Amino acid sequence: MAALSMVAVFGAASWLLFRVSDDVHTTGRWLIQSGRYKTEILAQPNPANGELKHAEWDGWGFAGAGDTVVYLVFDPNDSLAAAAKSHSPGKYSGIPCEVPNVRRLEDHWYTVLFYTDTHWNQCG
Repeated sequence: MAALSMVAVFGAASWLLFRVSDDVHTTGRWLIQSGRYKTEILAQPNPANGELKHAEWDGWGFAGAGDTVVYLVFDPNDSLAAAAKSHSPGKYSGIPCEVPNVRRLEDHWYTVLFYTDTHWNQCG
């Protein structure tokens, strides 16, 4: 009975970590490195084309499957707040491409996931 309980607990814990691992990774990284990213992004000149200030935040992929990129975005007006709440893909003001997901880290700061093989100035 004890072994079965341990297997059940292990399975439940593994499932939970799998479900929230990206959230844990992003939150931890933001807590540790937000100061550096904020300084870097806020030092950028204001884009003349109405785009939001941004920097590459995360990425993954491999040959044959394509690359996925997440950008950290500074939105001084919090215009991305509705997109972050809805968790819906869309084309949002200040971002040049349609994106599948926007996530709010704190006031004015968001991560924006781009589709595979799509980058900030290379919309597919």
